[in-house]
Amino acid sequence: MSRTHQTWPEKWLEHDRSIRPYLWSHRVVGWSGKLASLALFLFLVFDRRWIAIHEWSTQFASHNSLLQVLLYIGALGVLSQLIGLPFQFASYKIERHFKLSKQSLRSWIGDLLKGLVLGVVIGALILTALYSCYVYSGALWWLYTALTFMGFSVLLAQLAPVLLIPIFYKLEPLENSPLKERLLALCTRFQIPVKEVYHLGLGEKTEKGNAAFVGIGRTKRIIIGDTLYQKHSADEVEAVFAHELGHQVHNDLWKNIGLSGISVVIGFALSNFLLESYAQESLGLRNSTGLKLVVFLFFVSLIQIPLGQVQLLFSRWRERTADHFAASTVKVSSPLADSLERLTIQNKGQFLPNPVIEFLTYSHPAPWRRISRLRTEFS
Repeated sequence: MSRTHQTWPEKWLEHDRSIRPYLWSHRVVGWSGKLASLALFLFLVFDRRWIAIHEWSTQFASHNSLLQVLLYIGALGVLSQLIGLPFQFASYKIERHFKLSKQSLRSWIGDLLKGLVLGVVIGALILTALYSCYVYSGALWWLYTALTFMGFSVLLAQLAPVLLIPIFYKLEPLENSPLKERLLALCTRFQIPVKEVYHLGLGEKTEKGNAAFVGIGRTKRIIIGDTLYQKHSADEVEAVFAHELGHQVHNDLWKNIGLSGISVVIGFALSNFLLESYAQESLGLRNSTGLKLVVFLFFVSLIQIPLGQVQLLFSRWRERTADHFAASTVKVSSPLADSLERLTIQNKGQFLPNPVIEFLTYSHPAPWRRISRLRTEFS
C-alpha cells in the first residue's frame, strides 16, 4: 500500500507535527550516544588501550584464564556502560519532560542498577559458555557456541514471565471480569493452552500501553498492561489481544527463535572465518584467548547489522499476518484499527514515519499502513 496520493486524517497529521520535538530529542540523544561509543572504540584501538586492559587482566588473574577473559571483557563492558550512562539519563529526562514517564529518579536508578546486575549475571554466563566452547570444542567451537546461545535464548524466553519481568514490573493475576473471560474464551477457541491473564503494572512508570503473550510451555502468560485495559474499551483490548493470539496460532515465537538461530550460526561462522583467516595473524592474537574473543564479538556485531535487516523484514511480515488473523478470523478489524490509532497517540508513535527510517528500524509496519489496511480491506 503506497502512501502517495492519500488524504490523511487531520488528526494524524496534527499528532505527527506535535511529537516532532519528542522524536528529535530522542534522535539527537541516540545518535550522540552512538558517536560517543564510536569515539571510545577508536580511542581504545588506536591508543592500544584495549591491549593495555588485556595485559592488566592477565596480570591480575595470571593463574586462571577464564577469569582473565571475564575481567577483560567485563572491563570493556564497564567502560561502554559509563560512556552510555549520560545518554540513558537524557532519554529518561526526555520521557519525563514529554509526560510519558511517571517514574521517579529513585525508581529509575533502581531499575538501572537491577538491569546492570542482571546484565552482569547473564553476561558472565554467556562469556563462560563462549570461553568453554572456544577452549574445549575444537575447530567447530563457533557452531557449539551458536547452539548454546540458541538454547539460552529459549531458556530466557521461558523464564521471562516468572523471573525477569517481575524484577521490573508488578505482575499478578488479573481480577475476574468479563474482559478476562473474553480473553480466555478466545484462547480456548483456538486451542492455546493458557490458564491465566496477568495484570502488568506499567502505569506506575509510564503512560504507554502494551499487551503480549510471554513465556513458553507452562510459563506461558497473557499479560495486559493496566495502561491498556484501563484506557481502552473492552472491544479494543480484545482486538489487540486477538493480534497477539495470531502470533501464538502461527507459532511466531518459535519462528523468530529459529530465524535468530540461523542468523547466529551465519554470524558466528563468518566471524570465525575472519578471525582465523585475517585478524589472528595481522593483529598478533594467536596466543591470547581474551583478545581473540573480543575481536570475534566485534565481527559478530558488524555482521549482525545486515542480518538484523532480514529479521526486521521477517518481523514486519509476521505482524501483517497477525493483523490479518485478527481481522479475518476473529473479525475485529474495526476495534483493532481504532486501538492502533489510539495507541499510536498514547505512545507518541508516528503515524507517517520517513519510509527509510521505517525500513531500517521498524519491527512493525508503520501505523498508517496497518490502520489503512484494516479499514479498507476488512471493512
